[in-house]
Amino acid sequence: MCGIAGIWGNVSQERLQAMADRLRHRGPDEEGFWINREPGIGLAHRRLSVIDLEGGRQPIFNEDGSVATVFNGEIYNYRELREELRARGHQFSTETDTETIVHLYEEYGIEAVGHLRGMFAIAIWDDTERQLVLYRDRAGKKPLYYTETEHEFAFASEIKGLVAARTAGWDLDPQALVDYLTWMSIPAPATIYRQVCCVEPAELIVVRERRVARKRTYWRLQMLPKVEVGFAEAVEQVEATLREAVRLRLRADVPVGVFLSGGIDSGIVTAMAAEESPGRLTTVTVGFEDGAYDERPSARLVADRYATDHHEVLVRPEVEGILPRIAAAYDQPYADSSAIPSYYLCQAARAHVKVVLNGDGGDEVFCGYRRYQAARLNAALRLLDGGFWKPWWRLAGAVLPTPRRLRTGYAFAHRMIRGMGLSPAERYLAWSVDGFSEPELRRLLKPGFWFESIERGSRLVVSRYERLHGVGLVDRMLATDFATTLPNDLLVKMDIASMAHGLETRSPLLDHVLVERAAGYPESVKLGGGKTKPLLRALGKRYLPEAVQTAPKRGFEVPLVRWLREDLRDMRDDLLLSPTGLVADLCERSYLQRLTSERTRLDPRRWGTRVWMLLMLALWDRQTT
Repeated sequence: MCGIAGIWGNVSQERLQAMADRLRHRGPDEEGFWINREPGIGLAHRRLSVIDLEGGRQPIFNEDGSVATVFNGEIYNYRELREELRARGHQFSTETDTETIVHLYEEYGIEAVGHLRGMFAIAIWDDTERQLVLYRDRAGKKPLYYTETEHEFAFASEIKGLVAARTAGWDLDPQALVDYLTWMSIPAPATIYRQVCCVEPAELIVVRERRVARKRTYWRLQMLPKVEVGFAEAVEQVEATLREAVRLRLRADVPVGVFLSGGIDSGIVTAMAAEESPGRLTTVTVGFEDGAYDERPSARLVADRYATDHHEVLVRPEVEGILPRIAAAYDQPYADSSAIPSYYLCQAARAHVKVVLNGDGGDEVFCGYRRYQAARLNAALRLLDGGFWKPWWRLAGAVLPTPRRLRTGYAFAHRMIRGMGLSPAERYLAWSVDGFSEPELRRLLKPGFWFESIERGSRLVVSRYERLHGVGLVDRMLATDFATTLPNDLLVKMDIASMAHGLETRSPLLDHVLVERAAGYPESVKLGGGKTKPLLRALGKRYLPEAVQTAPKRGFEVPLVRWLREDLRDMRDDLLLSPTGLVADLCERSYLQRLTSERTRLDPRRWGTRVWMLLMLALWDRQTT
């Protein structure tokens, strides 16, 4: 895992050094630079040494030096690719997975990316063709940002790397702000700055003459056609494919551990990793004093069964002190509150290992959220979802008492009903993200900000749904999650939290071979019966203690409402009711006063989400001014 950066234009060692210095946390072990003065191209790299500890310094070149690369991530099938390339006559000078990339590029050109199985952000300079090629992995695990001006093109693993190089102006993008308030993060390819773009998952970009010449998506998650498979056969296939994905992700020249929560996903990954690992596996769990959010007891059951070298960290977060650091780390507004336990978890794990596996992606690939059950019910109630019934659904959502507790049957029913009166795109947002709705945004934002050029955040869902003709409602939601909330929120969270501590995280459940296999299963196989993710639950019966199999889903949550009402009350009111700053410029003060005093009909969960979004926006603004 590393940090990469580059400039094509007015390149200098000083500018590259400044970029690399800002990315040091991503690669604390060593740095590397390369400049070719004639075209004005320069590459910089900060390295976290994981494979070929002595010989893997980047940039890395092909035999004649005409192809150079800097790379962030891991290529899990690099050993198999090396053998194929050697058979074709390529000569290797290192044992690192990075060198595989330049030889693949020699062999297949820009289509080389299709042979890679891994997580990656890659930059390749082709001196013969005088072109720069950028790639991002299929799921969007590894980030890559770029900016282009009339005379220069620059890229970096994090926006702060571009800031360090003083590459462009830094004007806020109003559309990105509205999207943030809708999605709780900013969807790619946009960023908070007009002048900076994010390479999208599975995107290939060719740069010539210092400008983007070509963009295309090299891979898409296909929900059709469906394979004819029964549930039992699907379980066997998932087990075999997941075990292979785990085995590949254990490849490293440093010890590898696992993030072990009390859930099924990380439990199965831990079980398989323990069985495949040549030595005793290290596991790490974080917990809170509040038993409702503490996963240590369940995690301990799995650790004991597989005799792991288990480490538990009790988190007593000084939340007021850590929030400014978290807001600054993300470079742009970000409002997933699980960033806090993720930060502490990565900090704890780095004390024991350099690489960890996790259970990320299990919910988004195998139907782990209750909203997928809601989508299945919605499909069954299609006759009651037409124009005649919509006013009645809206009335029911308005008059029903707001739920006071999360993850109850009533809370599920209330959210289900609240979504039934909405359009498909608005329903997706209400069930999946639950940020500010358009009516709420119109009350929140000052009239001068809301103008005709601002588009609805729901447009991103509409564009996804339009591509999914003939696809069921559950698969539509899965595909949209995979393209939006997964890369723009959940994977951003883990990348920033882990890289802040020089830790590499690997996600077997997001292996693209496994993802493609799961996408081809019928909805009845992926979500049959009355429980979420039945395929993984079936595997859990083989690998996990019964108490873990049957434990209620917690998610990686924090006592958000209590924090906002108690621990963060003064910070909340100081930032949200301040007469100056970005929130004051954007938002109606009367709305903010009602929100902070809880004079709304919002249930505690939705109230906490909205206050948190505005708080993190204000904190980000304070860190950048």
